[in-house]
Amino acid sequence: MTSAELDSKADLSFLTVVADGPDDYVIGNGETFVNVPGVAAAVIASLDGTRTAAEARAWVLAKQGVDVDVDAFLTGLGSAGLLNRSERPPNRWDRIRPHHVAWLFSRPAHAVLILLTACAIAAAIADPGILPSLSALVWSDSFTFTVAFVAGTWLLVLVHELGHISAARSLGVRAELSLGTRLQFLVAQTRITGIWAVPRRARYRAYLAGMRVDWFFACAATCTLYIVELPLVRLVLVICLSQIAWQFMFFMRTDVYYAVANASGNKNLMADAQAHLRATLARKARSADTGKAPLSVRVYAWFLVLGRVLGLGFFAAYTVPVTMAVCRQSIAELPGWQPVATLALVATGWLLYLSLLGRRLIRSRRSNRPAG
Repeated sequence: MTSAELDSKADLSFLTVVADGPDDYVIGNGETFVNVPGVAAAVIASLDGTRTAAEARAWVLAKQGVDVDVDAFLTGLGSAGLLNRSERPPNRWDRIRPHHVAWLFSRPAHAVLILLTACAIAAAIADPGILPSLSALVWSDSFTFTVAFVAGTWLLVLVHELGHISAARSLGVRAELSLGTRLQFLVAQTRITGIWAVPRRARYRAYLAGMRVDWFFACAATCTLYIVELPLVRLVLVICLSQIAWQFMFFMRTDVYYAVANASGNKNLMADAQAHLRATLARKARSADTGKAPLSVRVYAWFLVLGRVLGLGFFAAYTVPVTMAVCRQSIAELPGWQPVATLALVATGWLLYLSLLGRRLIRSRRSNRPAG
């Protein structure tokens, strides 16, 4: 920053300041957010366009009893890109105003979900046959089922993400929908960086809204199956329950991971846990140094290891049985073009998966190879 800029009366009133813990505040401009101590939050409060950096320094000293180098602080904010408002072009989701979707998270909506949950539990107890059975999942011919399964999965994934978008917009937070990856999985994801601008407790709404939608449809499907057996409804039940189970594999950045990180107060939980685990396994840190990591980091670090086992469990209990059920049905329908097309689709999907996995393993081996 130039001397002229430092001598001017800085106005940082556009920055959001949210208390996030004891002497822990999150400040941001809607796109970039950083953690600062309480005294830094006081500096920002003083820079409301009525004081220069020197005057703000004197004000904070009088109020907080701490002498802060405000000039250096402003330089740091400038390096982080926080001295300017975030300028992003509007997207389609900005048209959703908070009052359009706030009712989805109101007390009456919660009551409806609780009542629906109770009805679903009662239906499952009265008729255990309602519960998902992967062996009986394939209906009609294998080709029709495969197309319905793929289309239904991605449709319900979109509905899941719309839950996140609705929750974010109900809090006045910008949302962006895109495709991404979690390990070898291709996923849809909702970017809600601005969630740091709302209180910690309110963030759970946005983090867990997708699972809330999945649970609503799972309960509605269970109640429907108690009345009438509909193959499409059973497919919805299986997909929604699998999506909820997948979110609990929070050794990846799933919805549950963000909720756990939010509860722990550690905003870089995965990165900190990976660093701690690498140091521990490589024996580069002494036991005293290892103990300095927060308990949440140490617990989550070992869950990253356990998570690989959970991921294999999901793979073995859901992906493989569905695939085998489709293949058995296709083979039973031979000859014909539809079962052949189904087997070709399944083979293509597995070849794509194995190629991505192989490429990932090769890259990992190359990155771990010592330099010549």
